[in-house]
Amino acid sequence: MALFDKKPDDKANVPALPTPPPYSPSLPPTNSPQPLGLPSAPPTLPDFTSSAGPSTPEIPSPEDMPTEGNHTELMTEDIEKIVESVLEEKSSKVKEELDNLTSWKENLTKEVGDFKKQLDDLNQKMNDAQNAMLGKVEEYNKSIGDVNVEIQAMGKVFQKLIPEFTENVKKLSESVNKK
Repeated sequence: MALFDKKPDDKANVPALPTPPPYSPSLPPTNSPQPLGLPSAPPTLPDFTSSAGPSTPEIPSPEDMPTEGNHTELMTEDIEKIVESVLEEKSSKVKEELDNLTSWKENLTKEVGDFKKQLDDLNQKMNDAQNAMLGKVEEYNKSIGDVNVEIQAMGKVFQKLIPEFTENVKKLSESVNKK
């Protein structure tokens, strides 16, 4: 059944069959049997280099037809060309992917280097801040020690002055009370 209710057109679906090379009785028959369904010579492609309009494929003359040994060389050369073109295509794709990976690796290496530099800078800043804090703590400790020494000195002065001061206050209060 045809898709979308269209009737199949048998003539439109049949591909055009290739035309066989002309028969030439002057060519020697080949002794090796050809497998069924395979042509005895590689098909010749039409020359598309001219731009004068549609061209018809040229049919080779009997002298241009390859012999058995020449036929094997042509098939080998064709196979080599096909293999080389496939390998070239695949290797170009692989090379492109490798180039992409290489550039990605270089970018990643650069970014990792930048992160390492930032980390080193951050570590240096932390060490500087820690050293500055330790310096301040040592300064405060020294200041507190100096204050402690001064307080102790004041304590000794007061120990000497208070008894004398209290005695003077007593004398003053006695003299005030007598009057």
